[in-house]
Amino acid sequence: MCPLLFQSTLRFLCDLCGEFQSFRRLAIICILVPVVCAAQKSEDWLPISPQDLKINSVPGEPGAAAIQLYYADYRDDIRREQFIYHRIKILREEGKTFGNVEIPVPPDYSMSSIQARTIHPDGRIIVSKDKPLEKLISRDREKKFTAKVVTLPAITVGSIIEYKYSLTWEKHLFDTTWMVQHNLYTVKESFWLGTYKGTITTSSPGDQTHLSYVYSNMPPQAVPRDTGNGIELQLDHVPAFKPEKYMPPEDNFRAEVHFFYGGREIESPEIFWQDRGREWHEKAERFIGDHQEIRHAAGEIVDNESNPEQKLRKLYARVQQIRNLSYERKRNRIEARKEDLKPNANVADVLTRGYGSQNEIAELFLALARAAGFEGGLLRAPSRKDRVFDSKLLSEKQLEKEIVSVKLNDKDVYLDPGTRFCPFGMVPWMYTSGPALRLNQDRGSFMVMPTPTADQSFTRRTTTASISTHGSLTGEIILEFKGNLALEHRLAAVETDDAGRRGDLEGELRDWLPKGSLVQLKQVQGWESSEDPLLAFFAVEVPGFAAVTGKHILAPANLFQSWERDDAFLPAYRQYPIWFPYTFEELDSLTLEIPQTYITNTIPKGQDVKLASTRFVTARSAQGNQLVQTRALVVNSIYFEPAKYAELREFFRKLHAADEEQTVLEAR
Repeated sequence: MCPLLFQSTLRFLCDLCGEFQSFRRLAIICILVPVVCAAQKSEDWLPISPQDLKINSVPGEPGAAAIQLYYADYRDDIRREQFIYHRIKILREEGKTFGNVEIPVPPDYSMSSIQARTIHPDGRIIVSKDKPLEKLISRDREKKFTAKVVTLPAITVGSIIEYKYSLTWEKHLFDTTWMVQHNLYTVKESFWLGTYKGTITTSSPGDQTHLSYVYSNMPPQAVPRDTGNGIELQLDHVPAFKPEKYMPPEDNFRAEVHFFYGGREIESPEIFWQDRGREWHEKAERFIGDHQEIRHAAGEIVDNESNPEQKLRKLYARVQQIRNLSYERKRNRIEARKEDLKPNANVADVLTRGYGSQNEIAELFLALARAAGFEGGLLRAPSRKDRVFDSKLLSEKQLEKEIVSVKLNDKDVYLDPGTRFCPFGMVPWMYTSGPALRLNQDRGSFMVMPTPTADQSFTRRTTTASISTHGSLTGEIILEFKGNLALEHRLAAVETDDAGRRGDLEGELRDWLPKGSLVQLKQVQGWESSEDPLLAFFAVEVPGFAAVTGKHILAPANLFQSWERDDAFLPAYRQYPIWFPYTFEELDSLTLEIPQTYITNTIPKGQDVKLASTRFVTARSAQGNQLVQTRALVVNSIYFEPAKYAELREFFRKLHAADEEQTVLEAR
């Protein structure tokens, strides 16, 4: 059901022949340019060539709004600085939006300088003198993600805009990635990396530190060169990357190069991950240990329960009561000392003190389960929320999350007690449908985390309303979320206040309803629960819900048209796979009281449309002065090859058509 398996995780990422045929024209210019690199870092702008002024179209992309004439990325890991240069030409009116520049500044980095200017077709140059604005992109419990926003002045069609900036950082950050492919066709690109020469901690003490890299989605000839003065790569005519909606994480499809440092262990990905699995196992087992307090606690929690699953559920529920520091703001030493938050040395500390990180809580649960007689172990799982795991990218950060595996009735059950509010028997979607490293004393080995079934991401939308003779709808809606969807709402709620929660829920419902709908949240139940559904109660008004024509009222068959506004299935062809984050199930129920002066004239027939892993069912009926309409949608796979796009497109076309059907009411 899910092809994101370890053996084939990168098959669809690295073997997209059609995607990279356009790279055949891409040429590598093997020129040593350390002097040019140094010059580029100065305050001087590059000269505008006659060729730059003449360009008015993009090869192979007629009607393109803009073209990137030049891009440079120079990074010095010794001096801890990075220099970026963009030069873009505006070709169409809609290309002016590229003049609104948003530059992400990663956590632990700072922007030391930025310059921007506009060059008009007649040669006039207008330099931006405005101070960049800071924009908060997102925030987690440890760091905030910001961007610098610059608006370039006086842009017209034919203008060339360019901006350059420098980033610096205080501590050693070995996270270099060259983004080779951009959302614009790029005429020329230049990359350089000055590598760190000092000593870093590796898993093989005494090994000489050296640099390695992995490149994805690059043509075979596009290989970085070590010139002795740094690692270099220059490219010409790089096609634009054109993302598609509902595709797997974009970073796994763009052409890019990842660099990482290490010792001898990075020479073999297989050995690297085997060693990591053994080391993580040894560290976890030391933390788990053998403690009388744990055995005593397990006995008290289980009490006289004889059913194995109920025993495990009791242990799980107890561990989820532990204060999870991973979902709180990171504290400095002074703050931690003031709150008396001491580092935990073992699972007994976690139990006694009542707090711990997500992985410490997972290890406490495993210790309690073992003390209660269960056999179990740990896995390290990557998150596929932003990127699919790449075994060739030897970064421990890819596998930071611990999942517990327990034998229950001779079957492996995978549990995540370290994620706050995660229900028993469920692993959050981002850690499923892909590889996970099983930790053991000999070596780590990979297995595949199963894909959850659709009922583990469930949404029910229940509407009880009345329709007026003017076609407006007034009533109440109950939203019910279970599984992954309830978990995502609860975790998002941790990051905001009551007003933020209200705004998020009202905005979500408003997006599902026709434009102009009025939504008011009345009550929410289940914010703090792991096992119960999350219920939200709304009062709603939908002006113009139905069309009134003479003696008839035409009411849509479905109030919630979440797929109607979706343009993902409009194109006839598709290059990338369809990829949903998780399987899901939607159930809509609309009970509509019609005006006393009207009768039901025509009701659309119910439908049952299904493919191998998708299905929707509709049912419509009239009961007295009430109209009852239901719709169920089930998508039980997360991945659809491009070859399956045509039938999936037809499936959603039929769903859209079913949503557009109308019930006809006639005046008596």
